[in-house]
Amino acid sequence: MGIKKVKISSVKRAAHLKNKKAPQSKQQQQKLAQQKAAKEKAQNVFIQKARKKDSLAQKRRQNRQETRMSNLPPQSDEEDGDNLVDKVADMLEDEDLEYLQLSKNSKQRKRKYVEEVGEENHADLKYSISLEKQYASKTAEELENKKVKVNLLPIKSREGDIIARSAEVDYKAKIKNIRKQKAEEERNEDSVLEQEFYEDSDEDIVNDEDANIASINPENKVITTTDLLIARQQEIERQKYRIGIICSGILEKPEDKIRNFKALFELMDETTPTGSINLLTVRKLAIVSLTEIFKDILPEYRVGQVDTKMQHVRKATLQRVTYENALLQQFKKFLQRLEKLTAAVNRRGQTSKTPQAIKMAEVSVQSMCEILTAHPYFNYVKNVAQLLVYMLNCNYPRMREAVNQCFRYVFANDKKLEMSLFIIRRINHLIKTKNNNVNLECITCLMALKIKNVNLDLEKENELKQKKLEAHRQRVLNLSKKERKRRKKLAELNKELEETRAEENKQTKNYKLTEIVKMMFTIYFRVLKNDPNSKVLSAILEGLAEFAHVINLDFFADLIDVLNRILETQEDLGYREQLHCIQTIFAILSGQGEVLNIDPIRFYQHFYRNMLAVNAGKNHDDFCIILKTLDEVLVKRRRNISQQRLMAFVKRLLIVSLHLLHHGTLASLGTIKTTFQLTSVLDNLLDTDCSIGSGKYNPELEDPEYCNASCTALYELTMLTRHYHPTVRKMALHIANGVPATGEGSLPSEIGKLTALELFEQFDSTSMVFNPSIPVPPQTSSEPKIKKSKHSQLLKDVKLDYQKLFKEHFTHLEDTSKNSEIIDFYKELKLSC
Repeated sequence: MGIKKVKISSVKRAAHLKNKKAPQSKQQQQKLAQQKAAKEKAQNVFIQKARKKDSLAQKRRQNRQETRMSNLPPQSDEEDGDNLVDKVADMLEDEDLEYLQLSKNSKQRKRKYVEEVGEENHADLKYSISLEKQYASKTAEELENKKVKVNLLPIKSREGDIIARSAEVDYKAKIKNIRKQKAEEERNEDSVLEQEFYEDSDEDIVNDEDANIASINPENKVITTTDLLIARQQEIERQKYRIGIICSGILEKPEDKIRNFKALFELMDETTPTGSINLLTVRKLAIVSLTEIFKDILPEYRVGQVDTKMQHVRKATLQRVTYENALLQQFKKFLQRLEKLTAAVNRRGQTSKTPQAIKMAEVSVQSMCEILTAHPYFNYVKNVAQLLVYMLNCNYPRMREAVNQCFRYVFANDKKLEMSLFIIRRINHLIKTKNNNVNLECITCLMALKIKNVNLDLEKENELKQKKLEAHRQRVLNLSKKERKRRKKLAELNKELEETRAEENKQTKNYKLTEIVKMMFTIYFRVLKNDPNSKVLSAILEGLAEFAHVINLDFFADLIDVLNRILETQEDLGYREQLHCIQTIFAILSGQGEVLNIDPIRFYQHFYRNMLAVNAGKNHDDFCIILKTLDEVLVKRRRNISQQRLMAFVKRLLIVSLHLLHHGTLASLGTIKTTFQLTSVLDNLLDTDCSIGSGKYNPELEDPEYCNASCTALYELTMLTRHYHPTVRKMALHIANGVPATGEGSLPSEIGKLTALELFEQFDSTSMVFNPSIPVPPQTSSEPKIKKSKHSQLLKDVKLDYQKLFKEHFTHLEDTSKNSEIIDFYKELKLSC
């Protein structure tokens, strides 16, 4: 028989595929069985709810059908329904119609069965559900209280026996509940973290949403000072916490928290955007916090401006550029606010300057100083330096001192010398515009410049070198072609060698250093020439004495004449300024100035006269100037000084040492020791024979050449041998013995190697403590024996002699009155003795 093809409709095919079952594995079959069992268990519990839902759905359907039937006319509905049914029946086949009819009959049967069963067993279901609830609660209680025995890890005893262990723990059901709770907590945490990822966790603090709004007092109570102080302290603590949260967030990830700078800027102002007043302490804290943030997050390099619209950059580069531009804008806003705070104090003609404005200006200046020292080459830092130069001449000492210390630090640690050159140029401009009427800090800050090996005659040397090169060039032009090629290759090779040795960097550095020295001496010479009576003359002279070794040789003669005129004409010149003038002159004459034909006899007289101006009082630190000058006079120029003058200076120095503290005395003795070692002329001062020499020593004479110092001796050494400091005693004995290298009277090596300035610095006792410390002498157990002097022995002998004489003289007298007189005489004699 042949195979007959039967046409199957789409509805029939779908039903066939639905009823067709694919082969299942054992695991799938087990899962289905478990699901069926669970459904059967839960069916009795949820059957009532299901039936209620079915009944409600049926009622709703009936109501909808009734409303529809009531709205439409009956004849038209029946006709339309019959027409629709006939049309659908014509479209379907016979088999499809039978299938639809069967499915409709089965649904109607199921609905009738459910309604009949629900009405009959409604009471039974309620009772069964109550029993199941009681059973479930009892089983839950039993499971909570149920314990399970669990085997633990065994223990090995000392004897080597293995001991088994076990313990009772809660049932696993309780553990499952705990695990469920933990899983829920983890989900909640994940949701919180997701919210934090998309929203800042400190956003409410940055926006100050938790601020305590001051409530109006409905009872009209009297507010005391204590209440105000407590409220102020609470506000400060709240703002401290807020500033700390904002700053920690910025430091943690500044790329994402740039917008938080706005909240800190608002705290710097007097009032907030809402109208409330910021406390002074909070404003200071905001400035200090912003300063520390910028010190940490600002890069070491200078940020360049990149136009991302004109240039195609990578994504990472674009992110970095946008962050740097945003950071630069915030830094600019911060500096503008600081400038505004300082301008309120530094304006001309402004008389009403509140104490709060002055305090805020001090904090602002300190903040700018810290930024300049931390990042001297960042953007806008030159603007900061320019502003600080003007603050160097303000009317407030604390601000001037802060700027002075800042500039000293920059001068001492500036390796590129760009910032130092910029600052000194601005200082020169300030002094020039103010007509030398500036404060001392404008000059004293220049003392920190590290000027070494600077040759101001370099321009002349370069001119001579250029002339030689021109002559050499003419010779090269006359050479042959081969020799020119060879010289060209050698020149290229030498240029490459200079680049490897960083010769070009050295040249630029020397150029900057030379410019700094020129600018500094321009300031000094302008003040000396135009305004020698200026209040900054002392600082100018001190700077000249410090940097006299780098002055150009062409200025030596004119400078010495100016200093000599200042010493002779200005009567109000203090001893310190005179000492600085003398130090500058001798520093010039002991260096390159030896070629000058200048007789410094008048400067010897000034120096000899001013040596007695220093004592152990307030001006004891100025003795360091005398030591430096003595080093130039007695050590470096010992061959250019006469014997009488040398002895006079040594004698005067030893007299001055009696008026100083122990470290000053040690420094003066160190200078005398060095002079004794270099010359043998001073040995005559250790001889106490006054017959040697002509004339008599006059210590009050101001001219050291004619005071006859050779006719005296160094008697002061005997007093210094009984000094309270042991090192002074050793040094005095060492000089009195003729400065021996070994043997009796020699010094220990650690003291003998020190110079006068090193002795003055190392044995300094300004902190009221011996430095180095002196060991305490040992205490004796027995009391010290009192030695009887010769005079007491003589009195006893005289008493005995007089007693014998009186007895012999009055033995022949038997009168009692005379005996009584003798007894009274003895009493008086005893009292007198």
